Amino acid sequence: MSVFTKDNFPEIKSEPNWFWTWCIRIIFSFLFGSLVLLFYITPFLFYIDGTIEGGQLFAFGIIYYPIMIWLSYIAIRYLKRIKSKAVRHIGVNREGIFYDQMDGAVESLLYNQLEVSSDDMIAYDVFIGSNLVHTGTTTYSQTFLKVFLKGNQQKVRFFHPDVVYSYYAGNSPLLRSHFIQGITLFRPDLRIAPNVYSEFSIHPKTFDFDKKEYWKSIIMAIIFIILLFIGIEWYMKYRFGDSLIF
Repeated sequence: MSVFTKDNFPEIKSEPNWFWTWCIRIIFSFLFGSLVLLFYITPFLFYIDGTIEGGQLFAFGIIYYPIMIWLSYIAIRYLKRIKSKAVRHIGVNREGIFYDQMDGAVESLLYNQLEVSSDDMIAYDVFIGSNLVHTGTTTYSQTFLKVFLKGNQQKVRFFHPDVVYSYYAGNSPLLRSHFIQGITLFRPDLRIAPNVYSEFSIHPKTFDFDKKEYWKSIIMAIIFIILLFIGIEWYMKYRFGDSLIF
């Protein structure tokens, strides 16, 4: 294994995982297409089940469908507009992390731009952040790396969420560990929270991504969720005599 220093620190670029990229695209297209189709056929469903009559459907459609067509047009224009800002590649080198966009522009977050913590409540300069993501049916916690930039907390993205024009980076854990190692080499004055290494399964000395530890945490999380549902099921049967899941 090579020992990286300031002199031999290499550049690593994102590598697309096309299998997961197309899985995400197909699922997203199906859900989004189903939602759009539902908006267009809903008035006809009310007509079919007899809730409204043909004349009412016609009167409602005169107002409803021009609005839907206009909203669809706005959505298509928006997708075309953001296409130019979609990230084609992500690179981490001795200067920082770079995001190559489809329009040729490059966004960057450089090591020399990072600042010490300006928040009295946060003891570290590089730390873990999280927020709750609501999907409609469930809520989960999303974890990400955060630094300080221009006096504010800044998320560091190692993959781009644009499922239409971008791709899923299969080596995003490697990009993350490489960026953190770059901080230790080029900004040793910054304090990195210890849980950054454990949360992202990074060896604190070699900066290798520990796949075994990563999958171990995933399996433990799945087991916990299964046991949680089993506990809820048993409680529902004991308390109310009825099953919640089965």
